[in-house]
Amino acid sequence: MGRYEVFKPSRRCRLGFNMHPKWLGGRTAGEFLLPLRELGVSVLEFTLDISSPDWPEVSSLIGECRRLGFLLTFHAPYKGPYNPAGFSGAKRGEVERLYRPAIEYAARIADEDGPLTIVVHGAEGDRPRGELRRDTSAFLTWILEEFPNLCPSIELLVREESVNKIGDNKAELVEIVSGLGSPRAGICWDLGHNARNGSKPAPPGFIRLVRHVHVHDISPDGVDHSPLIFGNVPYEKHLRELVRTGYEGAVILEVNGYLVSRFAAAEGKLPSQILKGNLRLLYRVTSQEKGGWNHQEGRFFGGEAAVEGMKSPASN
Repeated sequence: MGRYEVFKPSRRCRLGFNMHPKWLGGRTAGEFLLPLRELGVSVLEFTLDISSPDWPEVSSLIGECRRLGFLLTFHAPYKGPYNPAGFSGAKRGEVERLYRPAIEYAARIADEDGPLTIVVHGAEGDRPRGELRRDTSAFLTWILEEFPNLCPSIELLVREESVNKIGDNKAELVEIVSGLGSPRAGICWDLGHNARNGSKPAPPGFIRLVRHVHVHDISPDGVDHSPLIFGNVPYEKHLRELVRTGYEGAVILEVNGYLVSRFAAAEGKLPSQILKGNLRLLYRVTSQEKGGWNHQEGRFFGGEAAVEGMKSPASN
């Protein structure tokens, strides 16, 4: 597959996290990542924020991660002007020009290394929901038709009363992805967003369309993308359900590095200790092993090795 020898884990689903140069903390990519490979990490997700001042450093790190044999997934840009709204109408050219550099960057790597997932957000705004759905479907169709080695997964987003946001409910995602009629299209099930939306049961057909998963916790004061230390997201239940159905996609620990650093500092730990503890927990869950944090009894179970670097949610 491509120019590099890819590490292939001996398990069905793939474990990873959202990677950025700031995680390195002065270390080389190998010094930071190879110990995580021993914990089961085989895939790294990068946000394609190519207009950021950090992008040259990010792009260089992407190359190093490929040389180390890690699989990649990408998250299409979604902040600021990035919004597929209008793609099915007169704004198509404008929106396409905005996204194309990032999508083409991912496509070049996919052409060399093999098909890969790119997570996208649906259209949002104050226009009628039906129009935004058409924009979203047209945007996904563009990726599918023009970039044959990219596999777009539309993300489950957090519902907001003040804005129409395509992808903020699971039934709508099923309809959109099913309507595309492509096995390369799928759903990115963000379990943190799922919890913020009320953890409603998955509708018929949802699980079989999940191609990618994001996992993170929510702090007691509602801060999203926190490390898995609070127990406010029932990720174990959903991951075990996916594993039972034969899920073969990636499970990405999508946490905010600043939050990890803050919680680590409060405990006198290194951010890497929190990260490793979270990854050990996810490995156990996706391996159908027993172990984790018992929120009712206030203790860890399943062995000390599984939770090194973790702490009691009550201590926060």
